[in-house]
Amino acid sequence: MPKILVAGQDIHLLGTRAAVLAKTGADVISCLGAKTVGMVKSERPDLLVLCHSLLSENDAESIADEIRACCKATKILMVLSELGSELPVQDAKFDAICPPNPERLIVLANELLGGIMPHATQAVKSNGASTGQSGLSRDYRM
Repeated sequence: MPKILVAGQDIHLLGTRAAVLAKTGADVISCLGAKTVGMVKSERPDLLVLCHSLLSENDAESIADEIRACCKATKILMVLSELGSELPVQDAKFDAICPPNPERLIVLANELLGGIMPHATQAVKSNGASTGQSGLSRDYRM
């Protein structure tokens, strides 16, 4: 079972994103931004999800640099605060950038983990074939 660490400063966003990712069957843990590097070193997650709630873009980038130096196998996914936001060095610092969309978060996390999340497909399946929506967007505000 893959392990995912969700890190940020907003406890409500951390809870929401952890709940979304837990629907996939992954082992999901969370921490506040200042503890991120220590948690990655001790927990060795397969994926680190950095929330936009980190104090600044530089915080996310410096965390990514530290993770790259010590834990090369850990993939890093950055979740933006709004659609259309961009980070200037996204290709060098992060393995993927995600809009604030729960379905996209699951898809990108599963892709970064090589498709090994046991219930990723079920988590984003449509509640109604005609709408094409999973219902996650209604259930979770990201």
